[in-house]
Amino acid sequence: MIPLALSARTRKILAVAALTALFLFLRLPGIHLPYHQDEWKNVSSSATVETAGGFFAHPPFMQMLFVADYKLFGIDGFRILPLLFSAGAGVLLYFVVRHRAGRGAAMWSVLLFATCFYNIFGSLQADVDGSILPFFFLLAVFAYDRLRGLWSPVSWKWLALLAAALLAGFLVKLSFILVVGAIVLDYLWNNRHNKLVKKGILSGLGMGLFGAVYIGLLYLIQRVYPAFSIHFMLTHANQFTDGGRNWMQIAVQGVKALYYLSPLMLVPLLWSDCESVKKTLVFWLYLLAGGAFYFVLFDFSRGALDKYLMFAIVPLAAIVGVILDQEFKRRRGETYSASPRPASASADAAPQSQTPSRLPNVAPILNISLLGGLVVSILLVALNFLPQTVAALYPKTEWFGRVLHGHWNILTPLTGGSGPMGFYVSFLFIAASFIVCVVIAAGALFHKTWRAPAAIILVLIGLTYNAVFAEELFHGKLNGSSQAVLADAAAFIRDSNQVKQVMSYNDIGSETLSRMGKYAGRFYATPDFEEGHREKFAAYSGHYLVVDVPHLYESGFYGEFFAKCKSIFQTRSGRITGTVYECPKGSAMMGAR
Repeated sequence: MIPLALSARTRKILAVAALTALFLFLRLPGIHLPYHQDEWKNVSSSATVETAGGFFAHPPFMQMLFVADYKLFGIDGFRILPLLFSAGAGVLLYFVVRHRAGRGAAMWSVLLFATCFYNIFGSLQADVDGSILPFFFLLAVFAYDRLRGLWSPVSWKWLALLAAALLAGFLVKLSFILVVGAIVLDYLWNNRHNKLVKKGILSGLGMGLFGAVYIGLLYLIQRVYPAFSIHFMLTHANQFTDGGRNWMQIAVQGVKALYYLSPLMLVPLLWSDCESVKKTLVFWLYLLAGGAFYFVLFDFSRGALDKYLMFAIVPLAAIVGVILDQEFKRRRGETYSASPRPASASADAAPQSQTPSRLPNVAPILNISLLGGLVVSILLVALNFLPQTVAALYPKTEWFGRVLHGHWNILTPLTGGSGPMGFYVSFLFIAASFIVCVVIAAGALFHKTWRAPAAIILVLIGLTYNAVFAEELFHGKLNGSSQAVLADAAAFIRDSNQVKQVMSYNDIGSETLSRMGKYAGRFYATPDFEEGHREKFAAYSGHYLVVDVPHLYESGFYGEFFAKCKSIFQTRSGRITGTVYECPKGSAMMGAR
């Protein structure tokens, strides 16, 4: 018996070690990525309490965390703190899902969390949405799960932990109200047949007390930490309540978030059933609340919506992890209760309703699925090597026209207001991966015995998809590296006595140029800014840096403007070019309006 026990324990240790190694392997190459746009603002503003207080318009814990990050790890190690919080979130995700659905589901959820590209750069981003907020969300759910169904002296520690996690998250960012709402809704739903009126009153009183404590803490912190301003925070929040939202921008940012999530985090949702939903109800409620918050109730079309939508990573990892585990267990003839175990139950104890019964040997079917998944994955990767067109992102009518007419062999520029720096991935590869996965999942939708083999294929395709995205972000071996282009251009600018001030396209290189003392501002090649940029360019007498991702539209104002300029330096990595331009003053006013 001892060797068997040791063998089981060894397998668990090896599995945890493998997931940990995979998590770090996929993130350590990005520790020293250049800070991009809002990332650099966050980092540079965190040098002192005074500069942080003048920049951060969020609840006080955000600026406190960033100032601490700066002091602990320095200007070049700012990504370490988000990475640590993300690792902590991965640990909490394991315990939360294991408590709700068992060890197998927990391992699947952590695997999805570790390999999802959206989470890879979210855990490295010099911000809170992809790492710090998910940590406090999972900490709150962890405490909530242990509090449910208990009301005795021992439960007060979990109530205290739940309140602390909710307050901490809400003191980082106001959008954390979504977590509060999701947990309250889950509590009310699970007690709908058990004195709902009383439970509703208790919930209302609890939320009222929570709100009072929160407001009191804000005023207390403002008093002892003058760098934080409640007025500044509320003024910033009110800008998202204005009308006139740009639905096109919302749609584009939403689709970009789907790209980042990958088919593996989305397509298995087709196999959801009552059993999996019951186990993951709080995560479903969080997704629904977040969707309403970001797409309906408030206008985030002028913000970095693709950054805010990182809230969906953790709930989707939990939900899809439970679904995949359920399908593999169903294939083995095992069924499990949908009810979570009580907090006192052993983590490894099998639910009471487990009724093991073995089907005939399924190894040949699964081996065929494994081989088929590998072949399909290789074919999808091969699509990246077909001739690709670099199309301009603006005007969007040209971009959508290409897609609608089936010209899918175009490179999709992937950029964000808070990182990452722009990179390209083939739209043909993205679209084909999603279509293949949907077809496979739909084919198994009405034949449950097909789902385990289908799931194997989906997992292999999904892992391959995320690997391609991560490779392009970090190395750009397929389509080019904007980091390599920026490094070459920055070296020229640093060594050139001729170049004194540089204005950067898409704010690429703002960190590098600022630390040289040569940063003169930024510009974006969007139609909304064109009139303002005509005047800005006409008055500017310095140089321009254009790392061409997204590609500038040759027939538009920006393309025509730079066609009149002198190129004094050019470099290239794959399909991405970098150019330093010297433009005659006033030339911006010469183009056709």
